[in-house]
Amino acid sequence: MTTPAPRPDTSSAPDRLAIPAQIHDAIVVHALVCQPFEACGLLASDPNGRLRMAYALDNAVREPDRFTIEPDQHFGALRHAERHGWEIGGVFHSHPTSGPQMSATDLAQPHESGWIHVIVGFVPRLSLGVWRVANGEPRPVAWSVS
Repeated sequence: MTTPAPRPDTSSAPDRLAIPAQIHDAIVVHALVCQPFEACGLLASDPNGRLRMAYALDNAVREPDRFTIEPDQHFGALRHAERHGWEIGGVFHSHPTSGPQMSATDLAQPHESGWIHVIVGFVPRLSLGVWRVANGEPRPVAWSVS
């Protein structure tokens, strides 16, 4: 059994993110398809922190204001990422009835240190927000489509 490489400390990662166009589009399409419920999924990055995959997953609770990633799909995404030498380093979800800011419900959930949170908001129009949570406080992350 091989020992996994140490995880990079992403707690002080720069607050900017390049989102490849295909990943951006996959996130938006998944959010549109899942309406009126919250969409959800995981994001995988390579060892250099570049986004490599958006895993569009099922919301087990099928609610418009919260999500729980289907556990078997979560595990499948994790295994796929590991096979490619990637790491799950973020989550995305949608807010069908509000904007792309982190809600009180979002902030009440446990957070992996350094993970990015991409939120697709639909009010007042479709838009994305990217966040990191540190000490229970959301910090906006500047992002661009590459």
